[in-house]
Amino acid sequence: MTAMSETATRRSLALRFRGVFQDTITVLWRDTIRTMRQPDLLAFAVVMGVFFLVLFNYIFGGSIGAGAGIDYLDFLVPGVFVITALQGAQQTSLGLAADLTEGVTDRFRSLPMSRAAVIAGRTIADAVRNVAGLVLVALVALLMGYRFASPLGALGAIALATAVGYGFSWLGAAIAAKVRQPDVVGMLSMFWLFPLMLASTAFAPAETMPGWLQDFVTYQPISAASDAVRGLASGSPAGGDILLTLGWTAVLLLLFAPMSVRLYQAEAR
Repeated sequence: MTAMSETATRRSLALRFRGVFQDTITVLWRDTIRTMRQPDLLAFAVVMGVFFLVLFNYIFGGSIGAGAGIDYLDFLVPGVFVITALQGAQQTSLGLAADLTEGVTDRFRSLPMSRAAVIAGRTIADAVRNVAGLVLVALVALLMGYRFASPLGALGAIALATAVGYGFSWLGAAIAAKVRQPDVVGMLSMFWLFPLMLASTAFAPAETMPGWLQDFVTYQPISAASDAVRGLASGSPAGGDILLTLGWTAVLLLLFAPMSVRLYQAEAR
């Protein structure tokens, strides 16, 4: 009887995981189709990435590069990769909040589908959109004169930036599931994004900042990701930065993935 019970339990778990997987793919396809029908969502991420490239390289790049003794375009592009991926995370917040207020998720709740799949499908769709945005930003950077050390380094840089953006997408999903109102969600998203973005090594080396700020800047997640992507893109050693970035990504997923699902389920009651 015990063996039969264990077999039945395993089959039940297998069916449950298969159902979650299928539901996630369904939501992923729905959000991908919506992105294809609304190319402005992709254009926004690309335009913001290009905006940061142009603004910081041509307006601030001379003073920052001269003061730090670096080729500023080589320094800047990997940081913009990370910022572009984080813009995708912000879109997760706004998109999920819009679905919650417009009643789209109510229709999902009326169906026999996994609650977790609703958020997982959206975050994966946003990660796919991030890849497209990062490739387009890379093409613009190449036109500006930037060069990757190798094709493999370019792929690694895009992959790592996408992973970081995916981790932050779950933070955005948790905010949206709790707050629900798109305008408030947009404000809260900017509240955490801009301080971390500006107080990071995405745009300037930590050594150029006040001493009391340097430790925070060096080890916070956006800095770790920028330095790791910079190492991959340039072909320089970056093992420690990559491990720190993956660690931050794991922390974001462990904290905010279950929190997002729990908050979404609480709203359904």
